[in-house]
Amino acid sequence: MMSAIAFVVAIGVLVTIHEFGHYLAARSCGVHVLKFSIGFGKPIFQYQRSPQSTQWVLSWIPLGGYVKMLDSRESASEQPPALADPVIDWSRAFDRQKVAAKMWIVFAGPLANLLLAFVCYWGLIAQGEVGIKPYIGPVETGSLAAEAKLRQGDLVVSLDGHPVQTWQDAQWQLLEGWVAHRAVNVVTRTAQGDSHTHSLAMSKLPGEPEGDVLQKIGISMLMPVIPAVIGEVLPGSVAEKSGLQIGDRILNVNNKPVEGWQQFVQWVRANPSQPLKVDYQRGNQLLQVKLLPDAVIEAGQKIGRLGAAVNMEAVDLKPYRVERHYTITEAAMRAVQKVQETIVFTLKMIAKMVTGQASLKAISGPVSIADAAGETAGLGIKPYISFIALLSISIAVMNLLPIPVLDGGHLLYHMAELIRGEPLPDKVLEIGQRLGLGILGALMFIAFFNDINRYLIG
Repeated sequence: MMSAIAFVVAIGVLVTIHEFGHYLAARSCGVHVLKFSIGFGKPIFQYQRSPQSTQWVLSWIPLGGYVKMLDSRESASEQPPALADPVIDWSRAFDRQKVAAKMWIVFAGPLANLLLAFVCYWGLIAQGEVGIKPYIGPVETGSLAAEAKLRQGDLVVSLDGHPVQTWQDAQWQLLEGWVAHRAVNVVTRTAQGDSHTHSLAMSKLPGEPEGDVLQKIGISMLMPVIPAVIGEVLPGSVAEKSGLQIGDRILNVNNKPVEGWQQFVQWVRANPSQPLKVDYQRGNQLLQVKLLPDAVIEAGQKIGRLGAAVNMEAVDLKPYRVERHYTITEAAMRAVQKVQETIVFTLKMIAKMVTGQASLKAISGPVSIADAAGETAGLGIKPYISFIALLSISIAVMNLLPIPVLDGGHLLYHMAELIRGEPLPDKVLEIGQRLGLGILGALMFIAFFNDINRYLIG
């Protein structure tokens, strides 16, 4: 239920902002907007101040929207009754505008999504950023990290010349290397202050960028050993239904000792829908329970989830914690940088998929997006806003692709019109429309297939 609500809210906001960008641009050029519609299907709500004004519509299916503008190319039967009139001011029709005005109206939708992402990131960054210092934890034997001679306890200072202060910074740079299938130069510093340079062969990672990049290269964050004591139990979760309570100390899983909370989490994540025999202590009592972790999808991978959390307030994270504070101007610059980095990363991923260097499995459908929306919403308002910003950038970039029926396709048409000095022939537009619908249909099929494969087949 949480996923569905979070998904509807996120898509509703993003579609409304996108279409409102088109609407404002059209109004700024004097174009008459006939209808502003959010959603498809049967209308829930309709409002029109007068027969000649814009009709505002909200419909049941929240998977898109559109802005319908006056267009002299449409027949009288396609116009609202109040506009099927010979005295209508056709100078306010979209197709009668100069090419620059038409391009501005088309581009304004994706631009609105990028501005929304910027505002979201700006607001989040202005409140300050909290992260974990990039101290290297245990290095997996035989992994890329081991091959690069990364050592537990060393601090990551820079990646490919980019200074890093937190693991979030480091993960972003590692993802860049993974997408580009190139080596990443890692500079580390020992506890004694000595610097070392390592080369991570990211091109050796199989498949497309998916899942936890640190886990893929064989390292983890160095953190203090957190006692495996339950600090929170989510209502309706597996943990609550199994009788686990706040204060319970986990001792063993499947007869193997648990040394800390991180190890317990690893057990749970690695065993979705698989029974776990858990020994735990409650006061002076030694108890045992059989748990069956829920199977959920995270970053394209099926993991186990219990619905219990540790009490982090009882853990001293000061030696590992980084707090960064910015002025309003600095936060704005950082937000611009974040939007720019995300755009570049998205375009690189699309290029990899088009050229066959990345799997089409990376394309997510509505179920995956809804799951991600619910997951981030469950983590709090900040992760949810960050998710909306990321999704908003994705929508902007996808809409600007030069595919007929998308905004990018229309921009391509208008650029051709600018070069030719006249609009493209109707036959060309008709062929483009069919081609664009075919491409979108194929993408939707792949997205739904990926969702079915993730959630039903596994």
